[in-house]
Amino acid sequence: MSRSEEHADDELTTAVLSAIDAGVIVIDDEGAIQRANETVRDKLGLSEANIGVSASEALPLGEYLTQLSPGESLSETTLAPAPQPAEVDAEPAVRSHTDGVELIVPQGDIKRCFVVKATSLSTAAADRLLLFEEVSAQRRIESQFKTAMGYTSDTVVVVRSDGTVRYVSDPPETATKSPSEISVSKNLLKIVHPDDRSTLETALEIADETGDASIHHCRLETDNNGWRMFEVSIRENRSLPAVDGLIVTARDVTDRHQFEQRRQVMNRILRHDLRNDMNVVVGHADMLLQSDDDQVTTHAETIRQKALSLVNLGDKVRTIDQQLHGVDRQLRQINIAQIVREEISTIHDEYPSVIIRSRIDETTIIGNTLIRTAVRNVLDNSIVHNDNSCPEIEVEVDRRHETNRVQVEIRDNGPGIPEGERRAITNEAETPLEHISGLGLWLVKWIVDGMDGSLSISQNSPRGTVVTLSFPAADADKWDEIEEQRPADVADGIPFPSGSMGDTDPIGTTTRSEE
Repeated sequence: MSRSEEHADDELTTAVLSAIDAGVIVIDDEGAIQRANETVRDKLGLSEANIGVSASEALPLGEYLTQLSPGESLSETTLAPAPQPAEVDAEPAVRSHTDGVELIVPQGDIKRCFVVKATSLSTAAADRLLLFEEVSAQRRIESQFKTAMGYTSDTVVVVRSDGTVRYVSDPPETATKSPSEISVSKNLLKIVHPDDRSTLETALEIADETGDASIHHCRLETDNNGWRMFEVSIRENRSLPAVDGLIVTARDVTDRHQFEQRRQVMNRILRHDLRNDMNVVVGHADMLLQSDDDQVTTHAETIRQKALSLVNLGDKVRTIDQQLHGVDRQLRQINIAQIVREEISTIHDEYPSVIIRSRIDETTIIGNTLIRTAVRNVLDNSIVHNDNSCPEIEVEVDRRHETNRVQVEIRDNGPGIPEGERRAITNEAETPLEHISGLGLWLVKWIVDGMDGSLSISQNSPRGTVVTLSFPAADADKWDEIEEQRPADVADGIPFPSGSMGDTDPIGTTTRSEE
């Protein structure tokens, strides 16, 4: 090649290197720096004086960078003696990377991170070059992501589509179990139960290809606890491209899974076994009732009634389960005033002789449609179990401005609820000495609790019980407008007579189910 041709080739090479966004260093056959484009000079602080100097000496941790071969990364054995980021703070460090090696260079208060890889350069003047791709911004975002993930009790893993782990959060400091130790470069699928592995493997591929998120229940291996059931969510990460990979979160739901299994078994027993066996008992009791022996027929009738009672109890349990698990429990704005009025109207139709007084403020709550079941249960039982010769019910719906809550208060003049049962529901647990005789109170409490509400039970004077349901109020601004437009001393429903019912004929309520 003539001198002019060499000069032209030199200018072309310089122009090409200047146009490359990444930092580029050309190394000759003897390991010396032959060229360095402006990008890498600015980022690594190189100068003209470094041209011709050994790359091992001129570059930060150059003795490791010069061992890079085109298309390969440095092995852990090669990097074993090198300073690692976790070991040093103010000095250069390196760590393994699938594309080559990652170089961390402290510069003042910041750390610049570069993925360095080697490639061949087929020219007469040099045999290879090093490419420096800066990933500092990406690493800062990843660091913020890791910090944020440290606040969750779930195990968070960033993986590639094949399950290779790129990042794993620190084990959560909670009572829940964590999967077996997961480390970077290992494969998440190896701790998945063999029967569940294909499901998770497919979900990773779909999330990577289509971006579709998914949630699965699968068994993961845990340290010293064997296989436990986890709720595993998988979602793509295109909204945070700096965190390269799919985000997988794992939450131990073994206890919930076992509870659901028990619930299904119990429902099956109530739905099939108990009902079928009790129907057989009722059938035999009906045959005994045809006997001419009065003593036999008396016992037969007792057997028949108890058997029917057990069938009825099974139906109630099954109905409660369906009500609590088979509807949309999403909280939203509910017109509680309308629901209470409709339920009172139903009670009037079913029990026309019962006296019902109501004072209902037009208001709404934050809840769901199960509130109708709770109100109906309290109203029904306040009549069904009322032993007064003249059952009376008083219903009040009142929005408390000072607390921004709505109270539904129901009283009747029935026998009241025993103190032991009230304590059982207040303590949220039953004991052999203190338990609920039926299911009604528990149903009401479960529904109310699911709406961020509260249930209180107190004695009425001189006889009976007051049941109060309290819920978060909704639509406060609209409520204020209604209040301003409403005439004084006017309320929906049947107005109270002058003086409280407690001053004349007291009322109370019970939600006990039929024994």
